[in-house]
Amino acid sequence: MKKIILACLAVMSLCFAELRVDTQEKKVDIGFFIGGGIGVGANAMNFLSIPDTVTGALYDKNISYASFVASIKAGIYHYFTPMIGLRGYYNLDLNVLPMDEFSVNGQSITPYIFSASHTINADVIVNVFTHGNIDVAVIGGIGMGAVAGEFLAKNDTLFYSFNEVKSFLDFEFRFNLGARAMFDKKYGVEFMMKLPVVGTTAWKNATVQSIASAKYSPYYFTIDFVMERF
Repeated sequence: MKKIILACLAVMSLCFAELRVDTQEKKVDIGFFIGGGIGVGANAMNFLSIPDTVTGALYDKNISYASFVASIKAGIYHYFTPMIGLRGYYNLDLNVLPMDEFSVNGQSITPYIFSASHTINADVIVNVFTHGNIDVAVIGGIGMGAVAGEFLAKNDTLFYSFNEVKSFLDFEFRFNLGARAMFDKKYGVEFMMKLPVVGTTAWKNATVQSIASAKYSPYYFTIDFVMERF
């Protein structure tokens, strides 16, 4: 009887050890991450209902401007397997957009758009290459939120508000695409592209040089430093 009991205990011990190993292999890899970086923006401006200087007919005008972008983000990640993960996070993009200089009463004026994009994002992370302590992944996802901004004019070093244009607030929906290199599964560098689906209404029914309204679509390209498992 004693031998039977000892045999049963041995079998139970082996089963428990196997279960423990299996549980460790299926451990959920979840945690917080933070990131921040800088980059550039490509801002497609669409000015509507501009009168022709000769005929007076209304027409649209499309111009692109470059801008400076600063980005920060913070959120949570979950790796389903060593290859595939998902992350959700808040992202703030600050965009400083200078436009074409013009003259008013002999003074040189440069209009600026200062905007802040607040989005909640969900990205899928797929590791495509691993070598030593380096993991290379591609990233794809979406972001939704709001963009808020205002127009300011710069004369020399002085910024002031346009009288005709107020601050704006609009919905934002965009796609996130990028690539990432992680080192020691803790620190990484990401190249991110944030591509808007719909344009932002910067102003509407204003009287800035007889422009009825304007939309702009900010495409952001940033290099971010990220930290996981800290």
